[in-house]
Amino acid sequence: MVESKAVHAESFFESYMQLKRELEKSATRFQRKTGISVDQYAILHQILEQPGKLTSAAVADSRGISRAAVSRGISQLIRRGYVQQSYETTDRRVRPLSLTASGEQLEIECAKLVQASTKLMNQVDLADSGSSLTMGQLTQMLAALTTREGANASES
Repeated sequence: MVESKAVHAESFFESYMQLKRELEKSATRFQRKTGISVDQYAILHQILEQPGKLTSAAVADSRGISRAAVSRGISQLIRRGYVQQSYETTDRRVRPLSLTASGEQLEIECAKLVQASTKLMNQVDLADSGSSLTMGQLTQMLAALTTREGANASES
């Protein structure tokens, strides 16, 4: 019985590593197509949802990541002209975020890419039709996405 658990753990680890590779490939392709990281897109999308109301601290708290990481992402988006910060007249420490016109356009392009990816992943025929995805099934879906995107990129 101990041996079957060891084999199962090894199988899980291999599935985990394969999933990790597919996620990394997907994130890399997203960044090549959009010019921003998946994390930066999440920031853009959140700002679009709550323009002028979010601060970098609020973004960090809601995303569950460090304030330093969010601050770096926002700084890059500001430098590239996608996000702007305004200063509250009552408290200059509070700097609400909003998207610029080019930031709004980029968010729309990213959202279309995410929608197209979702559509492609939904077309993957999974062997098990259970209500929850297994790690293997998610890996299979991501692999189909990255394979299809790679073929499309070489055609372009």
